[in-house]
Amino acid sequence: MASPPACVIQAAADYSVPARALLALKLALLPDDAPTAADLASAAFPVNPSWRQYLARTTGLRTETVKSDLCWSARAAAYVLRYEINQAGGDFWTGVGRYPSSTPPGAPAPRDAVAPLVDAASRRHGFDPQLINAVIAVESQFVPSAVSPKGARGLMQLMPGTAARYGISTTTDLFTPATNIDVGTQHLRGLWEMFGGNLELTLAAYNAGEGAVAKYGMRIPPYPETQNYVRSVLTLHGPSFARRVYDASLRF
Repeated sequence: MASPPACVIQAAADYSVPARALLALKLALLPDDAPTAADLASAAFPVNPSWRQYLARTTGLRTETVKSDLCWSARAAAYVLRYEINQAGGDFWTGVGRYPSSTPPGAPAPRDAVAPLVDAASRRHGFDPQLINAVIAVESQFVPSAVSPKGARGLMQLMPGTAARYGISTTTDLFTPATNIDVGTQHLRGLWEMFGGNLELTLAAYNAGEGAVAKYGMRIPPYPETQNYVRSVLTLHGPSFARRVYDASLRF
């Protein structure tokens, strides 16, 4: 792969992050089917909207510039990555894992409001809380009253039929955060056991149903919505994302 532009190397140096890691971060966040090598080299570094808005307020840097300009997005990405590494007490890979869902200083993360419920359900059902947070973020953006066009409800977007398997039958219960998170996590655990601990198939089944995964030979069904869903959750799930960044770094 060609050497990165000087402005990318300078951004990495200014915030004391490896340029190779910064490039791998971009590669891990861009869609799998996106760029050729030339497209990848010129693509802006993905920076989440909350940080783009924060930088616009605090520095005057336009959100559209951070979204589209290679050099400015590299500086923003390096800044956010350094911030998260510092927040993680200097642990580089923990900082990398936090990057996709990073929240600017002074802006409470939506997940903070339900953190104790996520932690409790995760302990009960044996899951990493960061995975449950990722599922909630993709399913409902942490909006307890969310309803999908298909009728899925609450933080973890449970279908009434699915919730009924676990003894939940009232609309009030489906919209109660503690109940919704516990049942959603329990359902995720059941799928995880059904698919032998394969996280990608577990997430695909959570989105499309276990029958769809079985129908397509125990693979992620070829539905764009499901494929995007699995990728989105894994992007937000720290350990999985950090691993993807590491794997991407081996391409340089």
